[in-house]
Amino acid sequence: MAAPGFSALRVVSVDRDTPEAVLLSLDAGNDPAFRFAHGQYLTFRHEVDGVELRRSYSICSTAPGGVLRVGVKRVEGGAFSTWATSAVHVGDVLEAMPPMGSFTHELVPEAARSYVLVAGGSGITPIYSIAATVLTVEPESRVTLLQVDSTSSSIMLLDDVEALRNQHLDRFRIWRQLTREPAGLPVLGGRPDEDSVTECLRRGMLDTEPDHVFLCGPEPLVELVRKVYAMHGLEDERIHTELFTAAQSGRARTRAQGPVDESVTPIGSGTAKLAGRSTEFWLYDGDTILGAVQRVRPDVPYACEAGVCSTCRAHLGKGTVEMGTTYGLVPGEEDAGYVLTCQAVPTTSTVNVDFDG
Repeated sequence: MAAPGFSALRVVSVDRDTPEAVLLSLDAGNDPAFRFAHGQYLTFRHEVDGVELRRSYSICSTAPGGVLRVGVKRVEGGAFSTWATSAVHVGDVLEAMPPMGSFTHELVPEAARSYVLVAGGSGITPIYSIAATVLTVEPESRVTLLQVDSTSSSIMLLDDVEALRNQHLDRFRIWRQLTREPAGLPVLGGRPDEDSVTECLRRGMLDTEPDHVFLCGPEPLVELVRKVYAMHGLEDERIHTELFTAAQSGRARTRAQGPVDESVTPIGSGTAKLAGRSTEFWLYDGDTILGAVQRVRPDVPYACEAGVCSTCRAHLGKGTVEMGTTYGLVPGEEDAGYVLTCQAVPTTSTVNVDFDG
């Protein structure tokens, strides 16, 4: 039986994508909760040596009714990714939460829009879903992809991306920048920097005034391209970002969970609404909201615990908090009262949060 908040998904195919990555296709039956929007992700759980690990992987399929497929790239020293890329087989059952994430937007079938997509490494997984969905749902829109990777052998979803280009030759342009291989164009040689991205805009390789820009990959790449487009006057609301990694600076770590010594005096209390049910919890010194809620609601959603994803996002109805990292919130959400509970340390004695809001 799957843990609370998770569903059991059967693995229907395991395809080796690169020497370090696999594509896992999953069967959710007819569960409507697993219909997804382009750019969303699944959060998985797995126990290694008695320790629960949770990791999020983007869905790399055409939304909303495509095959439920994720790409997993092995990370050096990564317990979850090593298991997923070497020990998962057809017929296995994986536990996953329903699709989540705000790295998406409203599609307009009759629109003729321009999109610029930039993917670094495994950031191509949600970017592929966005490209495939836009090209399918908006038949008059154009998409340009800049795919940054180290070598040609490490490019994920290469066959899928090329097949998509062949299907939409007049509407889908691709540029690849390989940091460890020679480039045919000097502007695409080495690592991207402000000069090279600016030159791509000057040459028309990337649209200077796209309707939407989607950026996914390591933080330096995402921030670089965001900065260049901002310098060219593109409004923030047109730029959508998602990080696969983030700088350690400013990250808050959740304290270990479990029973609290009864001799310890709580410093506050709160109420959490989750799955239609409200539960009271105590706050102890050093708690994040997520840490405090976990003690009484093991089904509380979370994944990265680093402020990068939005799995633990909730609306703060009462009280105030301080947050170390807020990459997982889209512009405007913090002002609207949303917090990442893994990063939210209460600064008042009472806090109320709504995970359903």
